[in-house]
Amino acid sequence: MSETVSCTLADGVALVTLSLPEKRNALVPELAVPLIATLEALQGDAACRSILLAGDGRAFCAGGDLSGLDGDDPMRMLATMRDLHRIIRALAAGRKATVAAVDGAAFGAGLSIALACDIVIAGPAARFCAAFGRVGLIPDLGLLWTLPQRLGAGAAREFMMLCEVLDAGQAHAAGLVDHISPDGALALAKEKARRLASAAPEAIALTKTALARGPQGLNPLLDFEAQAQALLLTGADYARARTAFLTKAPAPFLTV
Repeated sequence: MSETVSCTLADGVALVTLSLPEKRNALVPELAVPLIATLEALQGDAACRSILLAGDGRAFCAGGDLSGLDGDDPMRMLATMRDLHRIIRALAAGRKATVAAVDGAAFGAGLSIALACDIVIAGPAARFCAAFGRVGLIPDLGLLWTLPQRLGAGAAREFMMLCEVLDAGQAHAAGLVDHISPDGALALAKEKARRLASAAPEAIALTKTALARGPQGLNPLLDFEAQAQALLLTGADYARARTAFLTKAPAPFLTV
């Protein structure tokens, strides 16, 4: 918990809010450092079943901290990038299901963070832009991996290279976001996060592990599938779900 990143946990859902509205929740160190710590701590918190990421104020996240990217020390920049990658790994490949509630701008690295989540909800004021090319940089924080999965290779190339801004409707039509919530993103995002929190946690974790590997050949995928399924079949979640199925009762995954 910090002044710039808040986290509240209820009914299995951890609501993580970026709270630096005067800088439009840009990834300055005073926000990025506690965000990394919060997301990584939640991975080991059994009470947390899903993570809901939102932004305070007029933006979800306006992107990276250009004031700290002076180019004078490449090794320091490399270390900074590797630290920021911990955010993406926690969201995209961590053990918890993740939902992004995007109200306002998700530009540059802010777009990358949103698309690292499993489900992306946009409010009517949401705006999206892969703005890296405007400052002579390549898309980072995993966007070269996540964006083609959502838009397809050709559309992703155009979106990244032209740095166009999409509103909520355009983003939804293109497949960039999963849902539009006319009353703001947070309410629908909470509903999705609560539903994810009631799912089998180990199955969610291993599904995310497989998806984080990206496109792969059939044989490696089948090998992973066999190992993961064998592990899950010996676990408590499956035993409880099987008993519930055979007795026609709901699966009681939510225990927090």
